[in-house]
Amino acid sequence: MTEEQKYLFDLQGYIVLKDVIPQSVIEACNKALNRFENMPPEEFPEPLCLGTPKTEKELYISNILESDPDFIPLIDIPEVLDVILGVTGGPYRLNHTYTIFRWGGGYTGLHMHGTPIIPKCQYHCWNGQMVSTLTKAVFPMLDGDVEDGCFAVIPGAHKSNFPKPWGNHPHENPVLMPIPAKAGDAIIFTEALTHGSMVNISGRPRRTLYYCYSIGYMPDWGGQGLHFSDRIMDNLSEEQREIIRLK
Repeated sequence: MTEEQKYLFDLQGYIVLKDVIPQSVIEACNKALNRFENMPPEEFPEPLCLGTPKTEKELYISNILESDPDFIPLIDIPEVLDVILGVTGGPYRLNHTYTIFRWGGGYTGLHMHGTPIIPKCQYHCWNGQMVSTLTKAVFPMLDGDVEDGCFAVIPGAHKSNFPKPWGNHPHENPVLMPIPAKAGDAIIFTEALTHGSMVNISGRPRRTLYYCYSIGYMPDWGGQGLHFSDRIMDNLSEEQREIIRLK
């Protein structure tokens, strides 16, 4: 990480990396995602499953990495791993992956915060070393602006010592900051940061992949069906396998 990136991540709880995903990878991932948009969930290949019930506004699919080899290159994007290494404070691993499709009227409610401390999602900085126990890379598969329901955060909330005084709907939070991003960008944030999305008022679809890196000893997340199957290692390089193994 550069000194500027370190400063901004500690200050804000997130940074944006521009144009780090090749367009060929974006196109391949979108082609793979096309298969699942209208597929009945009972036909998902294992271990894919719904993370939340499907609605006309949202589709959340857990364990998306295991559905197609075209998602594998996102495991070890060098610019992303450089940040993950810099903010984890020790060995890290890819803990889980998922994707969210979002349509008109949909949004993600705000969640997480510096207070109270959540054991799996903590952020600290001591003597110049950041420790983010869970750090997520957000990969937009389509360009997303504010009206499209883009990712949004309350900057600095990962270090807050006081409870958030507002509710969880985006419109209830006057300090919420949208983070527009294009396909090819990566938004990297500590899970301790208060985050969610804007409301999709454009009606244009939003597609996002989430690759979630934890401190090395944290087991698979488990919630919402998030885990790696025994066969995931078969299609990976040794370097990619090492990123998934417990350390």
